[in-house]
Amino acid sequence: MINISLLNKDRLYLVALSGGADSVGLALMMKEQGYQIYALHCNFHLRGEESNRDETFVRNFCAENNIPLEVKHFQTVESAKEHSASLEMEARTLRYNWFTERALALKAEGICVAHHKEDQAETILLNLIRGTGIRGLAGIHQERVINGLKIIRPLLGVSKQEILQYLDNHQQGYVTDSTNLERDALRNRIRLDVIPLLKEINPSITECLARTAENIQLELQEETTEKELFKWLSPHAFTRQQILDIHKHSQPGHISKATGCTWCSPTHILLINRGELILKEKKAPSSPLPSLVIEAIEEGTIPASEELKNHKLAFIDGDKINGEIIVRRAIKGDRFQPFGMRKGTKLVSDYLTDHKINLLDKKEQALAIDSQNGKIVWVIEQGIDNHYRITPETKKVLKLQIRYQ
Repeated sequence: MINISLLNKDRLYLVALSGGADSVGLALMMKEQGYQIYALHCNFHLRGEESNRDETFVRNFCAENNIPLEVKHFQTVESAKEHSASLEMEARTLRYNWFTERALALKAEGICVAHHKEDQAETILLNLIRGTGIRGLAGIHQERVINGLKIIRPLLGVSKQEILQYLDNHQQGYVTDSTNLERDALRNRIRLDVIPLLKEINPSITECLARTAENIQLELQEETTEKELFKWLSPHAFTRQQILDIHKHSQPGHISKATGCTWCSPTHILLINRGELILKEKKAPSSPLPSLVIEAIEEGTIPASEELKNHKLAFIDGDKINGEIIVRRAIKGDRFQPFGMRKGTKLVSDYLTDHKINLLDKKEQALAIDSQNGKIVWVIEQGIDNHYRITPETKKVLKLQIRYQ
């Protein structure tokens, strides 16, 4: 459920843990999937006993799940007066200053916060009401660096309902901030009143607003490799999440390890093969097998050099064929003796790898088979089996030619 393209299991991540459903869900998901996490909890002392209740819950949750935790107490009211700031802005400043300090001290990759799809929709509407420009309509970003602190939002593409369902499946409790139900804050009024009204017009309004933010973020990007990938792959029905993942795996530090990785859209398959991105249209079922034309060569006739170089032709010793020559797909475990190999056999899949045939083309590889004994005569367009080669003793030469429909 979390966006794994944003995370690396070799790095430490701080998690902003309030005790609410979203942050508890994020911490539990990251822990469950093997990420190194360190929880930070802020007690702003703004809600009386409820603030202390949240802290107690967080301490118990982290102890039960073996998650390292630090708690910081802030005298937010006094600090806001001192700096002539609103309580909301002062709490934010205090929170992120502390997060930055702890990220540096712990050498953490960044801080993960639990904003989700509904938060994105609320932010866009909030900015719109305030008279935002185009950047305001871009909403919340999955990853941002502010004052040297990397802020990561692995749940931004996840709905609130999905988070609640996840917690329910794990029988995991959480606390609720009572101020989220008060209509004195504009964001709360958008959440409690405006979005339910918009859902009466369009039940998918949250998804639509989130998608709008993604599209605007993309348009605001400079001409980067990521943007180029979106231009290339979006028309072929790859999702934003898939493209972000492809972008991560295609970076210099990852691409050498990513050979064989594939991503599928409803219409296409993308493969990373030896540092190259290969896009192919899905064919259902597989593309048609080639037909095989077999011609006996008059004894003493020597094939022209142009024919010998033609990969669609093969010349074999016809006397060594026991049955008919049929064509089928290569399957797992197929072996043959490549031309020039005197002893032993080789897996067809390994042979194709040696010849730099990518995974997608491997699945389509056709073979010419001796129907009597099931032996491979020709790995079509690649090479014949050594047993069927032409020798000075050969009397009957067969010319095999493939034709695609």
